[in-house]
Amino acid sequence: MALRWTQDLLSLYDIYDEFLRKSFSDVQNMRQTIHDAFIEVINSNSRAAELLSLFIDDSLKNGLKRKSEQEVEHLLDRSVLMFRFLQNKDAFEHYYKLHLAKRLLLGRSLSDDAEQSLVSKLKVECGSQFTFKLEGMFKDMQLSADLAQGFRDIRSSEPLDFDMNVSVLTPTFWPQMTPPMSEEDKREMGNVKPPPGPLCDSIESFAQFYLQQRSGRRLTWQYNMGNADIKLQFGSRTYELNVSTYQMFILMLFSAEDDVSMTTAEIQQQTHIPENVLARQLQSLACGKHRILTKSPMSREVSSTDRFTFNYNFKSAQYRIRLPVASAKTSVETEKEKSESMAAIGLERQYLVEAAIVRIMKARKQMMHEQLVSETINQLSTRFLPTPKMVKDTIGRLIDRDYLQRSPDDLRLYNYLA
Repeated sequence: MALRWTQDLLSLYDIYDEFLRKSFSDVQNMRQTIHDAFIEVINSNSRAAELLSLFIDDSLKNGLKRKSEQEVEHLLDRSVLMFRFLQNKDAFEHYYKLHLAKRLLLGRSLSDDAEQSLVSKLKVECGSQFTFKLEGMFKDMQLSADLAQGFRDIRSSEPLDFDMNVSVLTPTFWPQMTPPMSEEDKREMGNVKPPPGPLCDSIESFAQFYLQQRSGRRLTWQYNMGNADIKLQFGSRTYELNVSTYQMFILMLFSAEDDVSMTTAEIQQQTHIPENVLARQLQSLACGKHRILTKSPMSREVSSTDRFTFNYNFKSAQYRIRLPVASAKTSVETEKEKSESMAAIGLERQYLVEAAIVRIMKARKQMMHEQLVSETINQLSTRFLPTPKMVKDTIGRLIDRDYLQRSPDDLRLYNYLA
């Protein structure tokens, strides 16, 4: 749905664009009429920002394989044009940051140049404030690559038996990539640890290396955001599996010796992966298309007493196998997820409105209500269109917090309190 909706719009625009140039010599008022029509059509879809971001995400992951540089540039230009027609650009930013983060962390993007080019185009459209966090994400990835090389250099005399890449992320740049969790799940997530062995030792070694390089910092390991390529042997055949970091931790428990059998509760006790997250990881390993583990009793649901063993009889025609996590989102959000996203976007909008009002009043010192509302809406129109009621409610909160005060002579007149 996401890909087709956006692709149809792009194709339709190309048709009108060619018609306009050939039949009307690109007359400006005719072009504006076409643009106004697209603005109305695009913004009539409440999911337009998400759908456009999903289309760009798919294009940068899969759609550039058979395209020339000119075709790629045309696709990016048209995508930015659709973005220009969006009224709620902050909603697009919310989804785009999430999709970009996944591409960068999982190494799914086909072209770094295309990624950087698109961010540059967005910067031209909306300014550096809009792309500040996006650029910070790219900077983090570059700094992480430099750190990884430095870590390999100091371990050159005692190299690891495997490649380990750690992405050190600045929290303010990156979006929240996990669904809302209870406080108990958050505590459990912080307690997740790999099974004892070379991997656990190398993680501790990297932490020591990083904290020596960056004194005063603190590392919080987010294993839920990683992935791994591992090789497993089944009989005489070897397969390369692309798994989540959690799946790797689980499989490591079964590699120590033959015929290991563990219950869900025992796996949870050793890894500390939250129960609801662990259930989805085990479903992918034992109940999906590629059953690396066997489950007893065999059912789709995972309970704490279910028992798992390594499936030595596993066979596949593929050498490289990707094990997607059960129920992982690969399309548009559900209504619940959309509601959560809109709540996050609404909170961010509240901060933006507050900042705009304070910025205006700091410069003007005194302003009438109608003027302040109009100026606030005008300043924020490049990101979203706040309603007069939203601005009025925000003014009331700023008065309560002593940023502004009403003039005793005219209640419609506001004074800025330094």
